[in-house]
Amino acid sequence: MNILLLESSVSPLDQAEIEHKISLMEQWLDGAKNALIGWLPDLISGLIALFLGLWLVKIVLKVMDKALNKAKTEKTVITFLNSIVKAGLYISLGIAVLAILGVDVSTLIAAVSAAAITVGLALKDSLSNVASGTLIILNKKFKTGDFIETEGIVGEVIKIEMMYTTLRTYDYKEVMIPNSRLTSNNVINHFTLEVRRVEIAVPISYKEDYEKAKEIISSVYQSDERIIKERPNSVHMEVFGDSSVGLVVWVWCSPMNYWSVLFDTRKNIKEALDNAGIEIPFNQLDVHFDNDINQKLNLLKSTSGGN
Repeated sequence: MNILLLESSVSPLDQAEIEHKISLMEQWLDGAKNALIGWLPDLISGLIALFLGLWLVKIVLKVMDKALNKAKTEKTVITFLNSIVKAGLYISLGIAVLAILGVDVSTLIAAVSAAAITVGLALKDSLSNVASGTLIILNKKFKTGDFIETEGIVGEVIKIEMMYTTLRTYDYKEVMIPNSRLTSNNVINHFTLEVRRVEIAVPISYKEDYEKAKEIISSVYQSDERIIKERPNSVHMEVFGDSSVGLVVWVWCSPMNYWSVLFDTRKNIKEALDNAGIEIPFNQLDVHFDNDINQKLNLLKSTSGGN
C-alpha cells in the first residue's frame, strides 16, 4: 500500500529526470571503463618502468660507491655525491614514468629547470665551495696532516670538508678557508715530496777563514743522522754584507724532520763556530778619520788653548 502511494507521488517529470541522470552516470561509467581499458597498457608500462628504474638506480649507486671506495675517496665526498646523484636519478625517473603515462611533462621540466637555476644562483658561492672541495679530495693535491701555505697562511691540514678546509697554524689557531680560494690561488704543500731542503744563513766576519768555517759547518751536519747523506748537502758563500760574509747551508731531510733539523742545526752551528773562535759579527759602524782631518783638529785645539 505504501509503495503504491510512493510511486503515485512521483510525477512523470521527476521520473524522467531521474532516468536521465542514471543514463548520464551509466555513460560516464562506460567512458571511464573504456578510458581505463585504453590507459591500462600505459599504466602497466609505467609501473614496469618505475620498478625497473628503482632497481637500476640502486645498481648505479652501488657501483658508484664501490668505485669511490676503491679510489679511497673521503667519506664526505662519497655521501655528498651519492645524495646528488640519487636525487638526479629519482627526478629523471619520475619524469620518465609520467611521460609513459601520457602526462605532458614539458611544463614540469621547465619548472624543474627554473627551480634549479634559481637555487643555483642563490647558492652560487656555496656550490662553488662544494665543487672545489670535491676537486680537492678527488685530486688529492693535499690531505689531512699535510702542511700547506696559501695567501700567507701556513698550517697543518686537520680537516677537509665539502665547503671549508681547516688549518691549524703553528701557534695553534684554527683557520677555516673556503675551498674555492684553495683551488683559485697558489697552494704550497710542504710535505707532498719525500725530501725537503733546509736552508740556513750563517754570517762570519771578513777576517775569518772561509774554508775553516766551511769545514766546521760540514762536520756539524755530517754527524746528524736525520740529514740525508745521499743528497748534495753543502755550504756556499752567498753574499758580501756590510759587516759580514754571508754563508748559506743547504741540507736535506725528511719533511717530518724539517723543523727539528732547522732549529737543531742552527744551534749546533752556532756552538761549533763559537768553540772554534770564529766570530759571528753583528751590524756595526766603523768611523775612520784621514790625516788631513786629524791635523785640522790638532790645529783647532792649539789655537783654542787646548780646550
